[in-house]
Amino acid sequence: MAFTKLFLSVRLLSIEANFGKTVLRSYSGTLEASACNKNEDKLKTDKTSASGPASRKGVVLGVYEEGEKLSLTPAAEEINQKSGGKLCKYLNELSCELRLGKSFVVTDVVADGGSVALASLGPRDPPHDPQEGLDEAKENVRVGVGAGVSCLRSRGVVDIAVDVAGFPRAAAEAAHLAAWTFQEFKSTVGRKSEVRLSALGGERGEWSSGVVLGESQNWARYLCDMPANVMTPAGLAQEALDVLCPLGVQVSVRERKWAEAQRMETFLSVARGSCEPPLLLECHYRPEPDAHGPPVLLAATGVTFDSGGLCLKSRTQMSESRGCMSGAAVVLAALRALAIAKVAINVTAIIPLCENMVSGQCLKVGDVVTALNGTRIQIEDTDMEGRLLLADALVYGQTLIKPALVLDVAALTQDVALATGGGAFGCFSNNDSAWTGLRGAGAETGDRPWRLPLWSYYGRDIQADPAVDLRNRGSGEASPCVGAAFLKNFICTDWMHLDITGVGKLAHARAPPYLDPSRMTGRPTRTLAAFLTNSAGRGGARPGSGGKCG
Repeated sequence: MAFTKLFLSVRLLSIEANFGKTVLRSYSGTLEASACNKNEDKLKTDKTSASGPASRKGVVLGVYEEGEKLSLTPAAEEINQKSGGKLCKYLNELSCELRLGKSFVVTDVVADGGSVALASLGPRDPPHDPQEGLDEAKENVRVGVGAGVSCLRSRGVVDIAVDVAGFPRAAAEAAHLAAWTFQEFKSTVGRKSEVRLSALGGERGEWSSGVVLGESQNWARYLCDMPANVMTPAGLAQEALDVLCPLGVQVSVRERKWAEAQRMETFLSVARGSCEPPLLLECHYRPEPDAHGPPVLLAATGVTFDSGGLCLKSRTQMSESRGCMSGAAVVLAALRALAIAKVAINVTAIIPLCENMVSGQCLKVGDVVTALNGTRIQIEDTDMEGRLLLADALVYGQTLIKPALVLDVAALTQDVALATGGGAFGCFSNNDSAWTGLRGAGAETGDRPWRLPLWSYYGRDIQADPAVDLRNRGSGEASPCVGAAFLKNFICTDWMHLDITGVGKLAHARAPPYLDPSRMTGRPTRTLAAFLTNSAGRGGARPGSGGKCG
């Protein structure tokens, strides 16, 4: 994990990879080892933790609720017939208890003595409610499969076949999310064995797509859950190199001197309080054959630990601060999913990496810093550092590639979590078509966005000072809206801002059975990947009216 294996003294490294051809170039110092040689198996469901051969098998079978009665899916009915009707007998006994999100295990149904998890899938054909913004049939399958896999995993079952219930991709997503566990620092003796997952009946195609999405979100969960003394800016950059380069994504790691030469003052002002050197990740996904449409720019915050700076967070607030780079983790994981699926869309990601710490050199309240586009910003709250990082990243990215659509992802404000209770992430957009696409992707994946206002009303809250152009906090109380209004000053085209606080870190809300409530969620990786995939299917992102700089 140590970044020193990549290059000495944290000097500038440019890595360009193009589908099997990798070029490594060190601008100073000596390259000690190739960055793109780590075994990607660790992204799968605890591949590194397997302690021995499978000792137990199990199967997850779906059960529908039909009023007061329960009925079996076709796959479950087939097993019921082979068992002489044993499943129906258990359904009669469980009719008052088996509800969506619950699962019960029986052990005398299949011939080899394996465990069978009976999982409720809710109604067979749930009514569509447009107000919910959710494909409930798919989400019910995720909930049921997640409950069944979690139940079997807790009993030590390591080889699980899953009833896909007509939605193989949703089933695969939930199974791999539910089977994943974070045990990076567990001793070998205490580690759980890997869980092997398969579709009941040998389902392929859509199941494989779901596996990619589930494993990509698990990588985001891994990145967020790693402690900040390991997942430093250098450590996160190393992870991006190790995982994305072999998939054909071009990755460049820029160091402090490069950022200074670019005059990224707002980014560097946040980083100067830490001993960890800041880095900037630049990732280009350019698939072959040629992708359709203009490029999409993704920007994200990679604050690997956020103490709040001089405006210090409380100890309780800092317990999740290792996950303040969840925006970066989600963007990198979405790139992984796109690259594996070879989605025909051009995407560039710009991700500043640093820590927000306290020292004699850290940012102070009242300081004035200059963004890359010349905007002068007064610092009113050092704990609102994410928007400072994004300001420089957005200007640099738009200058670099002139995108048709800009999409930034950050855990920016706590008030989004208060507003949604963790049930959705916040979205601000100056383009209705882009918002409609994101809302559809959220309904498809179960990670829903919630649109918030992007009115000039909030812009006045951060501009009402004759001495500077902008203030980083402003006078209003609607901090998510004020944060979006701040970022709007650095946008020149169609744009969406995703504030993922409340969903991208720990699952404080009622976590679905396929996510461990005590661990980082990696959300909304699948929504972002689905949105970009759907955009490619429609011929790529299209330029629209957008916004004007300033």
